[in-house]
Amino acid sequence: MKKKAVKRIIVSALTAALTLGSLTGCQSAKSSGASAGVTKVTVATKGSPAPYMTVDENNEIGGSDIEILKAVFERLPQYEIEIVKADDPLTGLTSGLYDVAVNNYAWQEERGELYYFSLPYKTGYDVYIQRSGDEPLTGLQDLADRGYKTEVSAGSNKALALEHWNAQNPEHPIDIVYAESDFQIKFQNIVDGKTDVAIDDGPILDTLIGQFGLENDLVGNPIDAQTQEFISPHNSSYFLFPKDDGGAALREDVDEALKEIYEDGTLSEILTRYFGVDASPAPEDLETTLN
Repeated sequence: MKKKAVKRIIVSALTAALTLGSLTGCQSAKSSGASAGVTKVTVATKGSPAPYMTVDENNEIGGSDIEILKAVFERLPQYEIEIVKADDPLTGLTSGLYDVAVNNYAWQEERGELYYFSLPYKTGYDVYIQRSGDEPLTGLQDLADRGYKTEVSAGSNKALALEHWNAQNPEHPIDIVYAESDFQIKFQNIVDGKTDVAIDDGPILDTLIGQFGLENDLVGNPIDAQTQEFISPHNSSYFLFPKDDGGAALREDVDEALKEIYEDGTLSEILTRYFGVDASPAPEDLETTLN
């Protein structure tokens, strides 16, 4: 009887140990990915518009924002990233499906209530992209009153700003055309008259207009400071994180790595290669996060 009792105790102990080991292994796999002690981080992007995000014929995700993201995590060996294409990265961020969202996201107060923003990794200025010879726009009311079709990506900072304008100015609504076009198609739509204007980064226009052979067809007209503030109060791009303890800790690590690639010139090299100018943030913008 004593031997049987001892056997039962040993078997029970082994079963408990195996069960605990199995549970621990599942938890470790969920948080660590392939390597022990390394935390897996799932990064979501829409995969467009280029050149910020691209998807090639092999379904590989690239672009300026993705290169910057990879450079950041190369400085963070405690993490292993998996980059996935998603229709709505922010919804997945809210639900806990993803750990980071990257899609040239700009600051919006509504987003700031829901997500943590990293330090900025790119800055710039916007212009009205119009047909050459078209009278330069003077502001959003002028844009509305001309009845110009304006192409934007749904959910982008430009789209949210123009929607906000329409809500505030129902007597002067802007004709918004929603599309996920890359820059070449977006620019060609203006040339062809399918749309009339786009509001985008001046450096992007300067870089791409020659590549597309449209330097005689399109021009970037300046946006006044008040309108720029309305469209994009902090005209920079950020990584977004869930607004929880995990998101806060991951943001802190990412921000430290962002400072490193800024200081060692990696950020400048990537941005200059893609846009023809160093669109790095100002040093003071890397001192503290927006939220």
